[in-house]
Amino acid sequence: MLTYFHGDIANNICLKEGCDVLEIVGCKKEYLIKRIFVNECNVNYRKWTRKTEYTKEELQQIGQKTVELIEVMKRLPTIIEDDFETNKLAKVVDNYANFYADSEEIQTLIVIDIYPLNSEMKSKFEKENNRKNLRLLKKLAKITKKLICPIIIVMGIDIIKKYNKENWTCNYLSKEDVNNIDKINKYIDNFIIINATERKNICKLDVYSNKGFIGDCKLKYDNNIRKFVDE
Repeated sequence: MLTYFHGDIANNICLKEGCDVLEIVGCKKEYLIKRIFVNECNVNYRKWTRKTEYTKEELQQIGQKTVELIEVMKRLPTIIEDDFETNKLAKVVDNYANFYADSEEIQTLIVIDIYPLNSEMKSKFEKENNRKNLRLLKKLAKITKKLICPIIIVMGIDIIKKYNKENWTCNYLSKEDVNNIDKINKYIDNFIIINATERKNICKLDVYSNKGFIGDCKLKYDNNIRKFVDE
């Protein structure tokens, strides 16, 4: 769900706000590009490789939205699909952000969703990975403040699942829990914590600043169009 959510944010910033977005991801860029088209066309994701299953109206909608997307191609995300070493990643981000260093207004956003940031880290190298991640967060915090460049970092945090006879439920993850993980609260200005709920495809989002709780909302993930929508 984390990757899906960051994709929604990136797409909306690109297409609705007109800002440039750099996405550094571990997944295939073709997947993200397909999501952009499916989201904008509001058509079924699973039919994309079986276009004969689309209705005439859906195909017309795809055609129209494709023309619109071509017009804004310069605003579509810049996607880097690679497994960067954490020590090289900060340099890539710094080079990109420097391009906007003299801008009077914020005109860009960086989204980072790569291994090992989003891994469960259950190996014998867990402590070393955590140290590397902490060093990376320190570097990224300096970049975002110096160059006024917002950075979204996707980090998967493994939480223990409880089992009962009816279903699987996840422990609730609070800001206090996050504060104890790599002490990342020192380097992150705002948190969006996504918690699973007992209801299928419903996520609860809790938003915090470093000063405290800001608010929350519930979003439903629509698997057909690969997009979060209001519950």
